[in-house]
Formats: sequence, C-alpha cells, structure tokens
Amino acid sequence: MHPSRSNEAVEPVPLRYAADTLVSFASELLRRAGLDAEMAAAVASVLVDGDLLGHTTHGLQLLAPYLGEIDRGTMRVSGTWETVSRRPATELWDGRRLPGPWLVLRALDRAAAMAAKQGTGTVSIRRSHHIACLAAYLKRATDAGFMMLLTCSDPAVCSVAPFNAVTPVFTPNPIAAGIPTSGDPILLDISASLTTNGLTSRLHNEGRRLPHPWVQDHEGNPTDDPGVLFREPKGTLLPTGGIDAGHKGFGLALLIEALTGGLTGTVGPIQRKVGARRSMCT
Repeated sequence: MHPSRSNEAVEPVPLRYAADTLVSFASELLRRAGLDAEMAAAVASVLVDGDLLGHTTHGLQLLAPYLGEIDRGTMRVSGTWETVSRRPATELWDGRRLPGPWLVLRALDRAAAMAAKQGTGTVSIRRSHHIACLAAYLKRATDAGFMMLLTCSDPAVCSVAPFNAVTPVFTPNPIAAGIPTSGDPILLDISASLTTNGLTSRLHNEGRRLPHPWVQDHEGNPTDDPGVLFREPKGTLLPTGGIDAGHKGFGLALLIEALTGGLTGTVGPIQRKVGARRSMCT
C-alpha cells in the first residue's frame, strides 16, 4: 500500500494562449501606449515569433521594457527612417530610434527588392531601437527564396570582455542566417558571447545559476553565478569559446562590429565607452 497523497502539492498547469491572441494583445498595448498601429503590429508579431522559436528572453518578455521606453520617450512612436545613402544594391538608413522590429522588417522588404534586381541587397541601419530576436526575421526571407544574414551590435551597452581581459567592450553581438532549402529552411541564431544579457538577468532575478560557467567575475574567474554581473565591481559575459578558446568569440565580435558599426559609419568599441547611444544592424 502507498501512503495517502491527498496533501501533496499539485503542480500548476501552465496557461497556454493562442499565438494570434498574444499578437493582438501585445499590439493593442503598444498602440494604446502611443505607438503607430502598423509599428505596433510589427513589434508584436516579432516578439511572439521569438517566443514560438524558443527564444523566450527575446520574446514577450521584452514587451514591458518596450512600453517603458515609449513612456520615457526613448523609442519614437511614429515617423520614418532617413535614407542616408543609396546605391543599386545597398542602402544606409538612420533609424531615428524607431522600433527595431518595424525597421528590420521594412529593411528586409527593401533588401529583397534590391536582390531581385541586382542579385544581392544590403540595408544597414544606424540608431535603430532594439530589434528583439534575430531568428524571428529569417523565415520571412527564406519563404521568399532568399538567403538572409542579419547582424546587430549596440554601443549603448558593454557586457562582454575580449579574450583574456576583464573590461567589458562589446555586447553579445548576435548574428543570424536563414538558408532556404528544398524542405524546411536552415535557421541559425548565435552570438559572440557564451550567453546573453537577457538570460543572465532572468536567472539573477530568479535566484538561479547558469548551466555552465559562462560568465566571469571582475578578476577573471569563470563562474555560473549571474550575480557577478550585478554586484560591484561587476564581472562580464565570456566570449564564445570561454576561458580556453575565447579568441574565437572575440574574432566573431570584431567581424560583427565591422558589419554594423563599420558599415553604418558609427562609433566603435573604444568610443562606446564614453557613453554613445546608438544601435546598429545590417
């Protein structure tokens, strides 16, 4: 016989919502906060797609921070980008701090139109607001038969130290690629750091630890404790490759800096440390 289990705690069943319902909910919140309706729909769609892909730190978790940015006036709620330069197969835009998902979706459309005529198309954007989950854009391109490469950096944030260093210089510097095939597309989304600011912040707030020593304290000791990023003196994220092979992640970070800050003509990692606030993507 088994002892009675009538007093055992019952695990709560996670609530589940239809994706379309979540998109409508997020879009309505953004619209009521003042965001242009078309922009609100674009942002909501990208955030929910990020969740559906499993990137929950870059999905609807970002909705509240975005609403806060609108409230503080650090995300523009209407208007359009400025085309700084234009060539047959490439354009440079000033995003003017407009919503990143909306800008990237418009840039994807423009790049596809250029590629249809020229064989390739590139749009570089400076001063974009946060662009959320990079993987969320890829299938839109591969469904149309295009291969897509998307990179992003943000000089407003420094959280990753170069290999064999302890001073933060870069952001995680993500890079994503979508490759069409005869069946399901190949979707890649990686970063130049072992983990992200979003995940370390979530685990720190929940009192949990990382699965592996993906960060280091201010003295360069690897650890799985995300709290070292929030206590003074602060530690940093480790580049991809970690303590032993972090030169690989550092090299990838430099490449992404060239594809973002270099192509947009904006500040580099050294100038970033004096407080420049610009986001770039290509």
